[in-house]
Amino acid sequence: MKLLALGVVALVAGTSSLDLRTVLLKPAQVGKGYVLFARKDGFGVKSAPTLDLCGRKGYASEKLRADRLQVNYLKQNTGLGLSNEVVTYKAGGAKQAMRELLQHAMTCPSTPVVTGEAGVGPLRFTITPVRDAKLLAGYVAVKVRAVGTLTNGKKVDQTSYAVYQTRGDVLSGIYSFGPNTPAQLTFALHAAEQSAALLKKAVRAPKGPPA
Repeated sequence: MKLLALGVVALVAGTSSLDLRTVLLKPAQVGKGYVLFARKDGFGVKSAPTLDLCGRKGYASEKLRADRLQVNYLKQNTGLGLSNEVVTYKAGGAKQAMRELLQHAMTCPSTPVVTGEAGVGPLRFTITPVRDAKLLAGYVAVKVRAVGTLTNGKKVDQTSYAVYQTRGDVLSGIYSFGPNTPAQLTFALHAAEQSAALLKKAVRAPKGPPA
C-alpha cells in the first residue's frame, strides 16, 4: 500500500456532485498516531464490492452505486486497524443497501457461507448487533466472528466490527480489525461516531418522511 496525504486522494474520479473526501475520516479522527493508506481496490465502484456481510450474494443495491472511495488507517506497534468506505448511490440506493444489510445480519445461516473473496474458503459467521446512541438513526452496527479455512489451508478465526450509516444517498462503512478485545469495539465505535458527524456536516438532510 502506498502512503498518501489526505489531499492526494483527489485522484479518485468522482461521478457524483459530492466530493467523497469530505465524508472520509481524517487520520486524527481515527486515533493519535494513525496514518492513512490507499487501497489498490479503493477507487470506484468497479474495483470492489461494498456490501459483503454474510457473503456477497443478495445485494441488488450494488448496481445502484454511483461512486466509491475506501482507505485504511494503520498505526505502528498496535494490532488495531480500520477501514473507511464512503459510497454515493443513485436515488434510493443507500436506503436499499441498509435494508439488505439488516436482512443479511438477521438471517445469516449457521452453516458455512461462500464469501466470493479470492483465497478465502466458506466461512461460518456469527453476527451480533451492537448499539450506540451517538450514531445516525437507522444505522447497522455488528460484531462479526468469521471462522473457517483459507484456500491455502490456513485456519481463520477473526473477530471484527462493521458499522454502516447513511444520510441521503451517501453511505459510510467503518470496518475494524485486530485482536478480539473490548478495545476493538471502543475503537470502532469512536470512528463510527466521527463518521456520523462528518455525514451530518457534509450531506444535506433528506426531505420527507423516512422510508
